[in-house]
Amino acid sequence: MIYEYAIEPDLAVNWGRDRGEYRYYYEKFGIGTPRMMAEFPKLKNWRKLFKQAAAGADETNELPLIEEMFKLLKAKLIYREGVAYDGTCSWLENAEAENKRQAFQAILARTNPGQRANVLTPGSIDDSPFWQVKTQNYCPRQAIDMAELVAAMLVNCSEIHFIDPYFGPEIVRFRRPLEAFIQVLSTRRICRPAIQKITIHTSEKAPIFTFRQTCEEKIKSKIPQGLCVTFYRWKQRQDSEKLHNRYILTDIGGIKVDPGMDDGKAGENFEVILLERTLYEKQWKDFVEKPAFDLSEDPFTIIGNCET
Repeated sequence: MIYEYAIEPDLAVNWGRDRGEYRYYYEKFGIGTPRMMAEFPKLKNWRKLFKQAAAGADETNELPLIEEMFKLLKAKLIYREGVAYDGTCSWLENAEAENKRQAFQAILARTNPGQRANVLTPGSIDDSPFWQVKTQNYCPRQAIDMAELVAAMLVNCSEIHFIDPYFGPEIVRFRRPLEAFIQVLSTRRICRPAIQKITIHTSEKAPIFTFRQTCEEKIKSKIPQGLCVTFYRWKQRQDSEKLHNRYILTDIGGIKVDPGMDDGKAGENFEVILLERTLYEKQWKDFVEKPAFDLSEDPFTIIGNCET
């Protein structure tokens, strides 16, 4: 649902030089869209290449849009570790080499001399399946399928919040998808920094002692060794926001899920809708920045002990 794109600095500058292209691409990246720029190379080096490409831009008609494009792309990045960048080679040659180590969703560049499938040029972007990604989708309501449907977002994020007011750790149909989500986000981070935060947000259904004990007994052994998962239990305020909808929120965007985050019977489907910026920012505020609900009790953290 949220994908990583390597963007050639010279191409991004060209987007700012043309008002039509600026309007088109400005709406295609950032929070609330399915596309984020990869930090490739490191931002300070990408910025240097970007400034070199922008040298000589018209200060009245081009430079303001070029600067706005830079602000948008750098606002939220997808990070990589262990990136090698050879300054004696072109940006595209470096990107193609990095793509072999860990594939980008696509490389966006001015040219594609090697005719590589996921290198997209201005003339090939619109019709490419690497560009035409979905903002709504569905799959069988089975744990493995559910995790696979949102795998790109799970792998590319640095912080994640699972929000399900009906989550019950004593019920296996709730545990199976959670285990599958955590398995994907922890084992597929080949070139990613370690996940910084995993949080479960739910309601005060069961007594805290029972809830916490069940999490320790049923979930801890399914979480990779040393990985921390924090649980928040909320209660609804009077005359305030209803604690009902289910979301997966990350630092790079979020989705609304339906009918729930538990798996289901054969024939049932799991549906996801990418949150546009306004709704994402509201949910992030309600659950993360300035909660719209009251804590039932202090949050607690369990540390995984699964060694395989």
